[in-house]
Amino acid sequence: MKAPTIGAAIASTVLVVVANNIFVAAAETSKHTGTQLLTGDSDIFDRIFASRKPEILLDAESHGLVWTEGPLLLEDKLIFSDTVGNKMYSLDLGQSNELQVIRDNSGGLSPEDEQWRAEPGSNGLALVSNPEGEASTSNEVLVCQHANRRLSVLNLSTGTMESVASEFNGKRLNGPNDVVLHSEEVEDEDGTSETRSYAYFTDPVYAWLEKDRFEDLPYLDNRVKNDGPGYCGVYRVDITENSNDNAAKVELITSEMARPNGIAFDENDLIVSDCCQGAHLDGCTSGISRWLLFRQRAHVSHADESSWLHSVTIKDKVSPKLSSGGCADGFAIYRLDDESATYGRRRRRAKHVLIASCFGGLCIVDLEVGEVVARLWTTNNEHGGCKVSNVAIGEGHVYLTGSCGILTLPLRRRGSRSGDDDDEGEAIIDPYAEL
Repeated sequence: MKAPTIGAAIASTVLVVVANNIFVAAAETSKHTGTQLLTGDSDIFDRIFASRKPEILLDAESHGLVWTEGPLLLEDKLIFSDTVGNKMYSLDLGQSNELQVIRDNSGGLSPEDEQWRAEPGSNGLALVSNPEGEASTSNEVLVCQHANRRLSVLNLSTGTMESVASEFNGKRLNGPNDVVLHSEEVEDEDGTSETRSYAYFTDPVYAWLEKDRFEDLPYLDNRVKNDGPGYCGVYRVDITENSNDNAAKVELITSEMARPNGIAFDENDLIVSDCCQGAHLDGCTSGISRWLLFRQRAHVSHADESSWLHSVTIKDKVSPKLSSGGCADGFAIYRLDDESATYGRRRRRAKHVLIASCFGGLCIVDLEVGEVVARLWTTNNEHGGCKVSNVAIGEGHVYLTGSCGILTLPLRRRGSRSGDDDDEGEAIIDPYAEL
């Protein structure tokens, strides 16, 4: 997603209409704006979080950060990008809280582009693992690079960066935005099968943003048409070790989304967010947050057909006057129930939700119901408004990147209830699903 524009007004109205349902606002009020921070189903929000007030873990202004993105938890460190500052950082989550730059010019900005590129840096990050899900021993991280317009792999031990994907059908990508790994069983022509690792990534318009026109405007789509692949796409590339050139080719998943952005898997369902902000985009304007679900086809009839089929769209729409902006950007899958349950002959899968950036702040998206069920209005908070760009879950907390630096919310222990005297600050140890 692009970094926030300045000067947007914050409305004081708090009545929210979502999927034709009127949400009753929870009694959590910001002293800064006088508006209510939490709307929707406060019970489900409180089942997940032990607090309704995000704390600033790393302040953007005091550390020279502009728009943080791509949070990745790696042992006791949080790795993240600054897409505008063009750097990749490591934040120690232990006692030291030390912040280190681990990559200057993380997006691969060239001198000739320096005058105009507004977001030249790296964006989404993902830890490379083998098909069995074990992390690479060389600490390799997939990096979405805006200025270089490619998906690359960075070896954190040696500092070397190599290209993984930079074009499709002979045309350069726009600039990959977010990435996720997924392992799949693949059957060879001789009938034998093997497990392979694929990097799925989004490729929207934001690498084309200009410093003098730092908004989602029609010129971005013109650059995509004239200088990019012709559309905003979602792709995958085989990154299995020892893959041959043919197996490693880039495959198109879909070219039908306006602004594909965040990406993740819920078990075998591929979920991609659409970052709606541009007034010129038909059906994808400010105030709309949406997530598209894709399922893999059993059979593909011809070579050019995508192996993935769009099955469901979860769409949320509120008045753009309610907030200073934001969109459906990065998100994470959260396992709300511990296990699936069996009722007679029917087996119900465990309940999963998205903890997602969205218009106005942070949304809880119920995948079973297909709705946004709660929203924390971080754009209206006491810090003067924090837009959320992405989400990482671990170490008993949710970490939020965006305009304020790094925000954090504690997770509630399983089995504890809202209002328990002894649950403040205690959190779930491993509450999330990177499925």
